[in-house]
Amino acid sequence: MKQGIEEKITRVYQHYEIRKTGRKRLICGPYWFGYWQENGKQRRVYIGKEMPAGLKYLIDGRFKKPGYKNYAWPGRAR
Repeated sequence: MKQGIEEKITRVYQHYEIRKTGRKRLICGPYWFGYWQENGKQRRVYIGKEMPAGLKYLIDGRFKKPGYKNYAWPGRAR
């Protein structure tokens, strides 16, 4: 990740990719992406397969719903 971008990131999301190889489905990931707003546009950057320690505060207090791969805030109906 480029230097100085970590301070701009306001949201992080975890992404899984499903690849089909013949009859098998291969789940790859998790891949972490960071998002922020700049000049009225949403920007996205690939963080990596592991969440850096400096960004863990963005998912503190969140949980994974059963059957879902993304983190959600407690009490949020989604």
